[in-house]
Amino acid sequence: MIGMSRRHGRRPVLGLLGVLPAAALLGACGPGGDAPPDEKVPSGSLAASACAEGATVPRPSESRQGDGEAGKVAPDESVVARNAIAVSPDGMLVAAGASLGPKLRGDSETAGTTLWRTADGSVATRFDNELTGAIAWHPDGSMLAIGGAEHIEVTTLEGKVLWTLTGHSPPREGHGNRGVQDLAFSADGGTLASLGADGAVRLWTELGTGCTPSGVLDVHDLRPLALSISPDSTTLAVAGTEGPVELWDLAAAQRSRTVDGTEFPPRAVTYTPDGTLLIGAGVPLEHTSSDPAHAMLYALSPEGELQEAPPLPGDDAGHLAVSPDGRRIAVTSWTGAQVTLLDRSVDQLEELSRPEGSPGAIDFSPDGSTLFSASPTLGVIAWDGTDWTPCALP
Repeated sequence: MIGMSRRHGRRPVLGLLGVLPAAALLGACGPGGDAPPDEKVPSGSLAASACAEGATVPRPSESRQGDGEAGKVAPDESVVARNAIAVSPDGMLVAAGASLGPKLRGDSETAGTTLWRTADGSVATRFDNELTGAIAWHPDGSMLAIGGAEHIEVTTLEGKVLWTLTGHSPPREGHGNRGVQDLAFSADGGTLASLGADGAVRLWTELGTGCTPSGVLDVHDLRPLALSISPDSTTLAVAGTEGPVELWDLAAAQRSRTVDGTEFPPRAVTYTPDGTLLIGAGVPLEHTSSDPAHAMLYALSPEGELQEAPPLPGDDAGHLAVSPDGRRIAVTSWTGAQVTLLDRSVDQLEELSRPEGSPGAIDFSPDGSTLFSASPTLGVIAWDGTDWTPCALP
């Protein structure tokens, strides 16, 4: 049984193709503030995308040299950036953006990508690349795409930059260096989609053998927050708080439809292995305590039917993760500390015990045995079926 503090049950509404055996969350990570965007991006011409071999963008620390007080960046008290976490396809490593301020390193401040060993939670390697944006693994596990304020670096597991992808505009004022908000590889590895703070989705192809910009999707009117690519690598879903989820044909780089019917603004999207699109929604950013709104989860079936899950705790479903068998859905909020698991086969909600620090983005291990989360205050933490265990600090 998966540990919980409260349980809700009602008839299935999200549907599951076939009944799969239950799996417990076991073992992981032995001892060893961001807020969602809230400004609308002004419309305007979008810069052309570009792709260059190797590292071509100076690190912020390099570009600040000699700038004096004007070039300093406010220290970040977080241990890791809460907006991104990704487990490798083989389940051996988990990656997150570490944003280390005075809390851990005295007067020095560094930021970069850290890889942890999932077997014992120890640090495997750290890239001092000053990047703490979105993270995505290539499906073959040979490289990572890592987001910065305006660009993406595609690196080896040792941190060597293979390609630098540019074209996104600077992030909105007040959002620090969390410019690239989401990244996703297609299941066939042929396409990388990046969502920038400029309100555009950029598509990149041929990664692995080369790098080619292949399209720019202007979705800024959505106030976009998240994207996901379907298991058959044909459709891109984009969620934002200013309109219904948009579905785009990847090959044509054209919008094919919108998903209407969600009661509250969409915040997150992710596809399940059977092609169902999950949509996390929540209250408007300007809501008041008297609003009756709450977090909601919807599912768009491959046949186009939109279904609604039981109401979730909290104000929003800001981060979603699906177990590899497609049965369990994990949900966390931008504004709360609760992590909720939903069993799709019976629509049963399980509220996990709360970690000491607020959880952020979440991801399952490939075998479904472990749920990882990026906690700004605790670092990478893992649910072992009973409690949360922190991995080693980077």
